[in-house]
Amino acid sequence: MSNLVIVPTYNEKENITDLVRAITALPVPFDILVIDDNSPDGTASLVKEMIPSFPNLHLMEREGKMGLGRAYIAGFDWALQRDYRYICEMDADFSHNPDDLVRLWDACENGGADLAIGSRYISGVNVVNWPMGRVLMSYIASMYVRMVTGMKIMDTTAGFKCYRREVLQNINPGHIRLIGYGFQIEMKFTAWLLGYKIVEVPIIFTDRKAGTSKMSGGIFGEAMWGVVRMKIVSIFRKPRRIAA
Repeated sequence: MSNLVIVPTYNEKENITDLVRAITALPVPFDILVIDDNSPDGTASLVKEMIPSFPNLHLMEREGKMGLGRAYIAGFDWALQRDYRYICEMDADFSHNPDDLVRLWDACENGGADLAIGSRYISGVNVVNWPMGRVLMSYIASMYVRMVTGMKIMDTTAGFKCYRREVLQNINPGHIRLIGYGFQIEMKFTAWLLGYKIVEVPIIFTDRKAGTSKMSGGIFGEAMWGVVRMKIVSIFRKPRRIAA
């Protein structure tokens, strides 16, 4: 079994070529699945041009912007139809350092983790070039999620992760309701309810240098209200493991 990293894109032409090269050069091999939401800047066309030179590169094109969560659900479904042991996710804008993919993989392969999270907050606040308001919003959001859910995870909204295959099979991502950044919270919460070992690996998160951020207040709003609903539902209906 091999490893896969899923990279959703929307207008990431300025970053995707360098990212593919950086991941391909890692000492641990990763296949790459780019999921592009019909980027007007031609990101998908650029990926298609690269595929003949990068046999580890794959592309999934969608008709338009349908939410980060749905992009990952499509990617997880694609991965589970194939023989991948570890399935990772990361942003395309280099806010997640590709070198840290190896550390997340190692936490699962050699450290016994079922889910490894690239955490901005497990060893202080390791965020570079973010406005203070955005740092506070993200940090307070994680505090809020911990308070509501009872999880001990410091970076509950993190989108840099490595899953064991079994974890995704048992979470059944198609049942996840939140589709924005709340998706990241609900995936962690479900893994936690299922009793999986979750490890936070400290990373330094660096804000993008090229392209435009897709973050908005509405994304966080959906997550905050969704967390309350998610917690209430979990009281009456707890997930169960069905795949080994």
